[in-house]
Amino acid sequence: MVTAAEPKRPAAPAERQTLLEAPLEICLPPEWVVSDAAFDALFDLNPELRFEVDETGRLIVMGSGGLFSSARAVRIIGQLYAWVQAVGGGIVSGEGGFFEIRGLGRRAPDAAWISPERAALIEPGDEGRARVPPDFVVEVVSQSDRRSEQEAKMQVWMANGVRLAWLIDPFEGLANIYREDGSHEQLPRPATLSGEDVLPGLVVDLSEIWREDRA
Repeated sequence: MVTAAEPKRPAAPAERQTLLEAPLEICLPPEWVVSDAAFDALFDLNPELRFEVDETGRLIVMGSGGLFSSARAVRIIGQLYAWVQAVGGGIVSGEGGFFEIRGLGRRAPDAAWISPERAALIEPGDEGRARVPPDFVVEVVSQSDRRSEQEAKMQVWMANGVRLAWLIDPFEGLANIYREDGSHEQLPRPATLSGEDVLPGLVVDLSEIWREDRA
């Protein structure tokens, strides 16, 4: 087994334009292993990009979602955070960490919630690198995303222990709900979505999401 060498961290160029308009998938030789330090360095050196590794070992380079896509995710995260203050558990955003689970790869959702019970299973020192699945996941489709890839990613989340997931597509005006019993529901521009029995009492207002759907 060949382990990727620990990268040096040169200063990022003063001016750099990101030309990535859609996720770029890079196939690595099966004997290569990207170490945690190398993976973290990719984040440090390329703050305008997000990186994931899928279940087959492909390195996925995600383009920036842009200001409006970021704002949509923040609106949802803010409401989720307010609910967590009363209930407990932990929130993870795409910039704050990723989930590393066999069969899942290294995935960073736009937002996720981990129940106190699952959070207690995270090993010391694994901050930002949870090896237990979240209970709840939210993905917001951005201009740089492929819809089919996002839908496939939701299926991977559900197959690896997620109990409830939302895929919000502001461009098509659709909210997709995935449940642990295998059911899938698609709603056109719902005003709100509830956390159902997974996040009891959570109601997220999506009205501002749809108002920005032309941005």
